[in-house]
Amino acid sequence: VLCLFPMEPPIYAAHGVDARFVGHPMADAMPMQPDRAVARAALGLPSDSALLALLPGSRLGEIHRLLPVFLAALPIIAAQRPGMEVVLPAANAACRAAIQSALAQARPPLPVHVVDGRAGEAMIASDVVLLASGTATLEALLAKRPMVVAYRISGLTYAIVKGLGLLKTDRYSLPNALAGQAIVPELMQHDCTPEKIAAAVLAWFDDPARIAALAPRFADIHAQL
Repeated sequence: VLCLFPMEPPIYAAHGVDARFVGHPMADAMPMQPDRAVARAALGLPSDSALLALLPGSRLGEIHRLLPVFLAALPIIAAQRPGMEVVLPAANAACRAAIQSALAQARPPLPVHVVDGRAGEAMIASDVVLLASGTATLEALLAKRPMVVAYRISGLTYAIVKGLGLLKTDRYSLPNALAGQAIVPELMQHDCTPEKIAAAVLAWFDDPARIAALAPRFADIHAQL
C-alpha cells in the first residue's frame, strides 16, 4: 500500500499490511514560500487590506450547513476589523449559486469577493483562512496560512455517531493530525458558532507572533510530505 501521509504506515503495520509513505502530490504543487502579493494581484484583490478567506466546502450540503454560520461571524469580526475584506472561492456553478443566495440573505458587513475556483490562490492571498474540515486544510497548511477549522454535520447523524461510540479521534483536521498536536483551532458541531468562529479568527489577527511561530511548523510538515 502506498500512503500519502507519514502517520499511515504504522496503522497499516498494526494489521500486518506492508505500507510505504511516498508523500502527497499537493506538497509538490505548492511552493515552499507562496507569494501573497502575486496571488492578490492575480485575483484582483486589494494589496493592502486585511483579507480573510472563507472556504465552507465544495459540496452543496456543506455550503448550506456552514456558510450561514461563517457569514454570521462576519459582523462580529467587522466590529474589531472594519477594514477587512473577504474572498470566497466557489468550486463550481452550483456552489456559486448557493453562495450568492446565502450572501443575499445574510448581507454581510464586509466586502465579499466571490471567485470561481482558484481556492489555492485565495488561501495564498489571505491573511487568515476560515474553512471546513477536509482536504482544503492541507492546502491551507501548504500555503503557510493560519486557519480556523470548523465543521457541522446534521444533528441526527451526530447523535448516532456519539451514541454508538463511533467517534474515535480528538483531532479532526489534517494539520493537527500531521503535527500530532493541536496547532490550529478546531470548532466542531456545537462549537461551530458565529461567536466562537469570530473569536478564533480575531485571535490570529491579534497575535502576529503566534502566526510567525506557526509558519516554520507548517514548513516542516511541508518538507516531510
